[in-house]
Amino acid sequence: MAPESRARILLAALARHANSDSVDWLGGALPQPNKAFRRSQYFGAYAGAGRRFRQLDWHLEARDCEALREVGLIDPARWSPDELARAALLLAASEALPAEEHAGVVEEAFRKGDSAERCALLKSLALLPGSQRFLKTATEASRAQVQEVFEAIACENAYPAMHFPELNFNQLVLKALFLEVPLARVHEWRPRCNPELGRMVSDYEAERVAARRSVPTDIADIRRTIGAL
Repeated sequence: MAPESRARILLAALARHANSDSVDWLGGALPQPNKAFRRSQYFGAYAGAGRRFRQLDWHLEARDCEALREVGLIDPARWSPDELARAALLLAASEALPAEEHAGVVEEAFRKGDSAERCALLKSLALLPGSQRFLKTATEASRAQVQEVFEAIACENAYPAMHFPELNFNQLVLKALFLEVPLARVHEWRPRCNPELGRMVSDYEAERVAARRSVPTDIADIRRTIGAL
């Protein structure tokens, strides 16, 4: 699906549930292919989406969830309105800019953003064209000390299973165990299981046992999955 089509579906979901003034503002803030890309204005809008779409009561209708899953959102109910707005901005930028400038926009949004802005970016990566180009940003996020940032890349996100090299994916799974994030939230972790992950998990389990700490129940599931390979 083209970025423009994805952005249009995101905007439609927002239009049915968000404040109309905010939706109109977003429509005017989206970069256009036939207009000059004003970097400071764009990043100002990306940051300002948090204020424009701050809503406590946010419940998507079933038809919106279905449409958003077609766009590529694994669990639309876990997306906030400001995240949808920022995803639309990222998609519009990828349509308006030459391909060689996409990675720079992503890196700048991640580098300059607060935790909420980073989370929106990471959740959007798999939706962007040529998403493998953003691997550096994604793997850096998987090492984040802020749990919500880690969960944004690790949980309900197709990107790691799609693009992470084996070592990075194994490290993400191990960190999820350490942070007590259920593996059920790590998209397609079973097909990415490998013997090296089994070794890493066994070492981690031995450390937990030696320290007389509880062992995550997901470890047994990992071992069963690897055993079935």
